[in-house]
Amino acid sequence: MSETAGAAWSPWSDTRVFPLAQESAFFRAPAAKAMITAMTKKAPPRPLDDATLSAFIAEHTFGALATLKRDGRPHLSTVVYTWDPETREIRISTTEERLKVRQLRANPTASLYVSSADHWKFAVVEGKTELSEVTRTPEGEQRLFITLKAEKLYGTALDIA
Repeated sequence: MSETAGAAWSPWSDTRVFPLAQESAFFRAPAAKAMITAMTKKAPPRPLDDATLSAFIAEHTFGALATLKRDGRPHLSTVVYTWDPETREIRISTTEERLKVRQLRANPTASLYVSSADHWKFAVVEGKTELSEVTRTPEGEQRLFITLKAEKLYGTALDIA
């Protein structure tokens, strides 16, 4: 886009780029401005190497576990996990009656998505799962561990600074 009347072009004022930019509070938020600036600079995502992915996964504890429904569509569950970089395994504690457990008994394929707080960086762990024996807690819960054995790690970062 070109400069107009001596002023530098800005995505915030150009309604051809973002028609609702001046009306929406979302577009006035600093995070949205950073996102739009990055998008208009056409900054390509940077692939992360295996060591960086492993370190990123290790420094987080929350993720979204994707399992498969009977009809093949994904089912997502927010989970708390631990990552062992040496064995390349994710461990998740859960209760036996959860839908994700039934789905993993039917099909052990799963993925875990982990995102940075600002969502500019992410990692995915793909692999097969194993379910531990069910144990009863003192409170009477039937609990087990899901172990996701990493077959593939991938992810990217968008450098917006």
